[in-house]
Amino acid sequence: MAEQRTSPWLRGIVDTLVGASLIRESTIPTKNRLVVILVDTAFETACRAYLKHRKRIKMDKNHERRATLVKTVRSNLAAIDQEVWNTIDYYYSDIRCDFYHESAGKTLSDVDLLDYQETVEFVIDQAFGVQIGQMVRAEFKAQREQQASPTSTENSPTVPLHQLSDKRDKVLLAVGELNPSSSNEVNEYFRRAGDGLRLKAKEFRAIVAANSGTKKFYFYDRDLKRWELSGLGRFRFDQLVKGEPDD
Repeated sequence: MAEQRTSPWLRGIVDTLVGASLIRESTIPTKNRLVVILVDTAFETACRAYLKHRKRIKMDKNHERRATLVKTVRSNLAAIDQEVWNTIDYYYSDIRCDFYHESAGKTLSDVDLLDYQETVEFVIDQAFGVQIGQMVRAEFKAQREQQASPTSTENSPTVPLHQLSDKRDKVLLAVGELNPSSSNEVNEYFRRAGDGLRLKAKEFRAIVAANSGTKKFYFYDRDLKRWELSGLGRFRFDQLVKGEPDD
């Protein structure tokens, strides 16, 4: 059974991950170091909430040890592949602990950080029957809208579209801004921005559905019937906003 979004323990996990997203967009030099610590905190919080509220397991002092805590969660989430747990163990043992206890100046690449966060979100999804990434993005978007200037124009592009030569980048920017349901919304976005690009429905689908594997920038929310950006898509979106080249 899916977890209710109003559950206070789930609310705390979402807030922690939203905080990580806010820091990731900041200009703090060691922001990724702080983000990985927060993501790991969200993971441990989720583990304890899962055992206590979903499995009704009475935890004792042994569960204060991370190894015991994770082992108990793993035994109750047997469907999750060993590779997933190996990834989490690696980021905790080799990255997070080093960040927290030793290397204040050390950091982590954006791609590696996204890999870790998406792995943690996958475990949380399996534990609570939710889509935690979508919940975090919705809350993060609400936070940004609250902070937006009242003079900003609705659906105005983050960067001038005429600065982008690749129509795939223009589409990615539009999807990141709109979460559109069809090419019509994207074309209206282009029109408002004064850009001459117009896409047929088939062309739009070819762009948002053409990527695969680790380079998949988009996913389709079947509940909302809208296109959204994946973790890597958001990473590329941030690159476009900052005017950075695609690596």
